[in-house]
Amino acid sequence: MTNASSGSGSGADPDTKPGLAADEPAAATDAQIVVAQTRPVFGEIERNREHTVTVVREHADADLIVLPELATSGYVFESEAELAAMAEPRDGETADAWTAVAAETDTWIVGGFPEAVEADEDVDADIDTDTNTDVQYYNSALVVSPDGVETVYRKLHLWNEEHRWFTAGDEVTVVDTPFGRLGVQICNDLWFPELTVTQAKAGVDLVAVPTNWVPGPADGTRPGGWTIGAHQALAHANANRVFVACADRAGTERGVMFEGQSVILDPNGLPLAGPAPVDGEHALTATCTLTRARKKELTPYDDALASRRPEHYDC
Repeated sequence: MTNASSGSGSGADPDTKPGLAADEPAAATDAQIVVAQTRPVFGEIERNREHTVTVVREHADADLIVLPELATSGYVFESEAELAAMAEPRDGETADAWTAVAAETDTWIVGGFPEAVEADEDVDADIDTDTNTDVQYYNSALVVSPDGVETVYRKLHLWNEEHRWFTAGDEVTVVDTPFGRLGVQICNDLWFPELTVTQAKAGVDLVAVPTNWVPGPADGTRPGGWTIGAHQALAHANANRVFVACADRAGTERGVMFEGQSVILDPNGLPLAGPAPVDGEHALTATCTLTRARKKELTPYDDALASRRPEHYDC
């Protein structure tokens, strides 16, 4: 079983971005993917954590289970004290619980949690917030295998009030798994296409997206009945010829309504499962033939990656 690829590893290309693999990915296989749409209860860490463990056990035949953004804590923070009470290190109780159930079920897990990092552990951290300068907080996702924590992805593109509480991440993480190469994004990351292009160029077959979609500026607008987040995921899957698995949360928290509609998309951008209903908890399952993501040719003349002309892009 391979571990998280890292730009700091001994075999890494010095020109590779941090966290990106410099080598060719191992062979891809068919994989059973589950996205779990849950309803975390704000502040009830133990209850939320145990619920995620139950969900994993209920889908023990999955190769990968994706859980929502901030699945252990809830989303709508109103003070630093609230965040400090719920944040934990990458080797904390959630990591222990998910490692144990991953080993028990032989399942990989990607799920969101609020991460606490001592300032001297992350000397480059920079945050313009009211938070404690001795601790930095990240909106993060654990990537856990039956062997333990493989890596932690920290959300690159924070949204709205998140800027008050969290530091933005600075690495694009890619992970080698027994079934293919995995990329991770969190919610608002999907609104920045450069990230998915970067992951696709690094050989990612599947992008796992823990998310907490909320209504956008056009409140309540769902073109074709879909939340805008699902449309963004569809576009990224189609444009880059990758699978995308989005696990959203449902329910209303402190007046904020979440959009639901978790979904698993194939490299054509077509839904293999979902979108789920807006309300309630749901688990969607799809068998993904990840080798399909290795084929970027659209026609004999067009290629999703090779046809790009970055020398002409001002971004």
